[in-house]
Amino acid sequence: MKGRNPWTGALVVACVLVPAAGLFLWWTQRGERADLEVRLAAASADSARLADLRVVSDSLDRRRNEIRDRVALVEELDRNRFVWPHLIDEVSRALPSLAWLSNLRQIAPLPDVGIQIQGIAANPLAITEFVRNLEDSDYVTDVRILGSQQQTLNDGDLSVQAFTLTARFTEPASGVRRTEPLIATTGF
Repeated sequence: MKGRNPWTGALVVACVLVPAAGLFLWWTQRGERADLEVRLAAASADSARLADLRVVSDSLDRRRNEIRDRVALVEELDRNRFVWPHLIDEVSRALPSLAWLSNLRQIAPLPDVGIQIQGIAANPLAITEFVRNLEDSDYVTDVRILGSQQQTLNDGDLSVQAFTLTARFTEPASGVRRTEPLIATTGF
């Protein structure tokens, strides 16, 4: 045993251990590869499912945006829908029995509609009452008399006051809305 070289023993041990270690590493890597292939297949399936969900989500986002744009358009169109009914209703409520309108026209555009009202009244007090009634309205502001003058009708038989005034429509500041019925009801 004297003549044995230590390198020979190491070579024999290495010849046995290296293939055993290689076989062990190959076996463990094969198991990890199978595990990674399973995980990769699951991740690919999740990716495909998430891609489909993303397509659906994107289409729903586009649809939501289209609906939001359409609702905004309808709201814009609807915003001033009741301006004229409110304005005409307020003018008719304010008109006293001794005054008549001959012309009502728009002089300023939406949203702050300006109007010019021309009419005749039996006397100046009816014009004053009409202006006060308009000023008391929740929907009418900036009422101004542009002028009034006495006129005769029916070949001088009837004397009346012709008047011209301007006013502006406004939404009530506190959202107040009149809710009284147009036709009075009688109780039984």
